[in-house]
Amino acid sequence: MRSSDRASQALLLAGSLLPGLGHLMLGRRRRGLHLLLFAVGLALVLWLRWDPFVEAFSSPKFASWLSARFLITALLAVVLFSLYDVRRSLGTPSGDSGGRSPYQVARRRFAANQLAVIALYVIVIMYMIAALAPILAPFDPIAIENPTETRFLAPSWQHIFGTDGFGRDLFSRALYGASVSLSIGLLAVLIAVTIGTVYGAVAGYFGGMIDSVLMRIVDVVFAFPTFFLMLMLVGIFEANIVFLILILGLTSWTGTARFIRGEVLSLKEREFVEGLRSIGLPNSLIIFRHIIPNAMAPVLVSAALMVGGIITAEAGLSFLGIGIRPPTPSWGNMITQGQDALLFAWWVAFFPGMLLVITVLCFNLLADGLRDALDPKTLMRKYV
Repeated sequence: MRSSDRASQALLLAGSLLPGLGHLMLGRRRRGLHLLLFAVGLALVLWLRWDPFVEAFSSPKFASWLSARFLITALLAVVLFSLYDVRRSLGTPSGDSGGRSPYQVARRRFAANQLAVIALYVIVIMYMIAALAPILAPFDPIAIENPTETRFLAPSWQHIFGTDGFGRDLFSRALYGASVSLSIGLLAVLIAVTIGTVYGAVAGYFGGMIDSVLMRIVDVVFAFPTFFLMLMLVGIFEANIVFLILILGLTSWTGTARFIRGEVLSLKEREFVEGLRSIGLPNSLIIFRHIIPNAMAPVLVSAALMVGGIITAEAGLSFLGIGIRPPTPSWGNMITQGQDALLFAWWVAFFPGMLLVITVLCFNLLADGLRDALDPKTLMRKYV
């Protein structure tokens, strides 16, 4: 390698210390702009909220401690990824376009769906804000100080979303409510998808009596009205965040199990599965390493829809007063607190309701984009 080539590569790698700059120098504008905007956004948070960031390290609250370390980790991760990706691009021959694998076709089809891409960006931003809520929040979300002077203040520069009937800043409460509602949605879906995937894969792979018994259990669980079952369980036991995650996850897995079972029934008859059986590979290895990864496309679509549904279910439970209990903020109980003040303090219920609608809409748009991008017929036609 000539010294000029080495110098240019060193310059590119040095430029990648500012995430996105190396990609822009290579002509990869889209990824470069994404990385640059992401890094600049995190740096602005660090600069504008430096005092809360420093205080979080000595805070007795675990959420503040975790948020500060998350910010550092995110900044470090984007720098390391930028260096790695630029170095990988330098090692790829210029004539290698990356091939036409089904994954790349699906990624390009998804990127062509502008609504789905925007929805994905909004969801990522929402989760970043939720993770950084203890640093971003300008006020304590549960502190009540001099409510006679600060209650029901209209939106202003000091209180962006206004204040509620107790004088608490609604913007800070909305940020903390996002961390509660979005965390419940994500973790409950992970539980539901894990249970449903394993359950459906076992039922579809072994078939026969095992399949009949397992799917009849699914029919029995599916026959119960899910929301009323959650109402009963939450009414019997004391509601908290962990309990709600478990309840919502354990009552939402049946749809995933049916999706996976249908895919596995088709996949287990394929030649590659027969070949794996013929060489004596254990059934557990065949199911978890070879069949489930090939059956995950409809599950991803279902999971995206499920997150929005679970966030709505949690908001409904909190709205009824049996979900997340005040003073812990969630979008559901914030809407409940604003229902009696709609005529003279519309902002109390409007802003959490708006955030809830935007989040659920974005998950639905993401699911539509994933469904179109992962359509097997389209993928095979493009691939062939």
